[in-house]
Amino acid sequence: MQRIPFKAHTSETLRVSGRRVLGWRTLLWTGLAALLLFGLGLGNHELWDYHEPYVAGIVREMASSGDWIVPTLNGQPFLEKPPLFYALGALVCRATGSFDPWALRLPSAILALATVAWMSFLGWRLSSARAGGWAGFMVGTGVLFFQVGHMAIVDMALTAAVSFSLGLAYLALVEPAYRSRWIPWFWASLGLAFLTKGLVGPVLVLLPLAITLLIERNPELLRAFLRPNWGMTVAGMLALAWVVPLGLRGGREFLVEVFLRNTVGRFLADPNLVPRTGRLGEHVEPFLFYVQRVPGNILPWLAIWAAALWSAFPRSRRHHLSPRTYFLPLSFGLILLLLSFSAEKRMVYILPIFPITYLHAALWLDARVPRARRRVDRTLMAVLGLTFFLVGILGVGFPWVVMDRANLHWSAALLMSLASLALSVLSLRLLWRRDFPGALDLGMTQWAGFLAIFLLFAVPHWDQENWRPLADPYAVALRLEQQGARVVVGRLSETQLGFASLRFRHRLPVGDNAPALAQALASDQPVVALVEPGWWAAELAMNPPGALLPTAATALRPSLRHRAPLLVVNPPASRLAPR
Repeated sequence: MQRIPFKAHTSETLRVSGRRVLGWRTLLWTGLAALLLFGLGLGNHELWDYHEPYVAGIVREMASSGDWIVPTLNGQPFLEKPPLFYALGALVCRATGSFDPWALRLPSAILALATVAWMSFLGWRLSSARAGGWAGFMVGTGVLFFQVGHMAIVDMALTAAVSFSLGLAYLALVEPAYRSRWIPWFWASLGLAFLTKGLVGPVLVLLPLAITLLIERNPELLRAFLRPNWGMTVAGMLALAWVVPLGLRGGREFLVEVFLRNTVGRFLADPNLVPRTGRLGEHVEPFLFYVQRVPGNILPWLAIWAAALWSAFPRSRRHHLSPRTYFLPLSFGLILLLLSFSAEKRMVYILPIFPITYLHAALWLDARVPRARRRVDRTLMAVLGLTFFLVGILGVGFPWVVMDRANLHWSAALLMSLASLALSVLSLRLLWRRDFPGALDLGMTQWAGFLAIFLLFAVPHWDQENWRPLADPYAVALRLEQQGARVVVGRLSETQLGFASLRFRHRLPVGDNAPALAQALASDQPVVALVEPGWWAAELAMNPPGALLPTAATALRPSLRHRAPLLVVNPPASRLAPR
């Protein structure tokens, strides 16, 4: 076989026919495992605090009203994010006729599967089918990605859009002969990224691409990306299809909320730029918050990721830099740095950088494995040995956690632990014999089994114990409403409003100050108030006895957790209250 020069290897797609089809079984197994893992567990637990309930409430209102432009929560505009994910959820709920948790989570699962498939395609095209399988499998079973793929939250839509955009930019950079094919699709995907997170979505993609173009200093490459094409038209139409109606509906206030307060406001401590909707200020974290938590969310593929990242650094001045070798790690580093400058930090915000990180790790693996089978590669042996050790430790220990928390019989826990130990030993044996593909496939299968056990045994029990009580006050209030009581809400958080919107299926009157709530509770008719416990305690402390609560009004049920609302009833409603 003719050896491909290094420079050609780094600038064009590999065209070695044998490598293009190698490992197709791994690719097929990745697809089947992803379908299984993201299909399981969508409906075996209640909506979990705190993202899912308010997203579900917005989806419910959009599906009911048919308003695809302005997301609302309890009838009020909620402009923290554009409407794309909410619209997908509303379409699914309309098609299925259900607002159950599985229907609300289905868009995230579909987007997760699409991202896995895209990373698998990129790995296959850029190296081999085996690399595609490994890339897709690592993406789908990474801790954070797997978790968000089972949640009804907007960040999975942003992750899919950014992954498609970065992947298309990468193909355009490394395949000069096909740039005219990939670049229009790249620009069109930026339009979708805008509809998932506003200006933040395109910036996450354009920043690493701009730095790459500066490094390359190639006028022809720059002209290729900036030359007008149909993708730019599509991106502009997608953005205008939302921005123009939004401006017509809410004028300057809506546009300022979307493009200043919910973008620039996250990076500047300016009181004039605090969003009117959303949760800014709730999770202000230090600069190194993401850096400290990235390793734990890349488990169990941490060693492979670290080795791939280390290999991207040039070893000498004569080392040839190419977008093939540095674009993916550069994207990871720049996006991580940009998000670290934001005062508001949550782990789900860095999810978009993980798929391209796993693709980079898979390409590194596929480049090392053929050479390691001809001579000893101590680095690869150590990296895979540590990976299988981590998988084995988690697989052996977790059944006993499930036994303790979910009443699993000790004999079943012992059997699962022994099976995991046997698989780990077999993986290490294959590794010792330098059967790297077989060892990797077996280790990944073992991890998939671990995740399936987690979904089927641990999640329902933890839901029953920790999360389902959050929804209990709404169920009690709904029963009282069905008996004739009037339900009002007072100063609830977005999470609590989402639960209320989903349970009651109509807009609830708001008494967000003490006098309004006191007046509502003083009615001769049965009245039930859902209030945030901290706010309610503060109001009781500030007001004289009897000023807020009418005579004999009681808190029907104390808050089981600080995020669950307090249920306050007036005397006529207390006679209706279930015991």
